[in-house]
Amino acid sequence: MKTIALYDGTCSLCKETKRIFNKLDWLNKVEWISLQEYEKMQGTLSFSRHDLRRELHIITPAGSVKKGYTAVRRLLFLFPATFLISTLLYIPLTALLGNPTYKWIAKNRHKFLKKKCDDGSCSL
Repeated sequence: MKTIALYDGTCSLCKETKRIFNKLDWLNKVEWISLQEYEKMQGTLSFSRHDLRRELHIITPAGSVKKGYTAVRRLLFLFPATFLISTLLYIPLTALLGNPTYKWIAKNRHKFLKKKCDDGSCSL
C-alpha cells in the first residue's frame, strides 16, 4: 500500500510541490490525490474542507494521518534522494522551528506566487 498525499489541485504552490516530490519518488511510494477528487470519493476519512486547504495531509499505509511540516518530513523520509537530509528533521526539537516555518509559508503562499494565483486559489 502507498502513502496517500492530499493536495489542493487549484493551488500553484501545491501543484509545484507535487511535481517536485514526484521527481524524487523513484520507488513510486506516494499516490497524489487532489482534494477536489478526494472530496468526491465515498468512504474516505473525513477532514474539514478548510483544514485540507490549509496544509498538506498524508495518510500512511498504516492509516495514520500527518499534516503540514510532519507530512513533508515523512514524505522526504520516503525518497532515496532526500532520506539522509530528512533524518535531520527528526532530531528532537526541530519541529519547534519546522512547524511555524511551514505554517508561515502556507499562510503566505499567495505572496510567493503572485503571477500564478490570479484566481485567488492560493489564499486561505
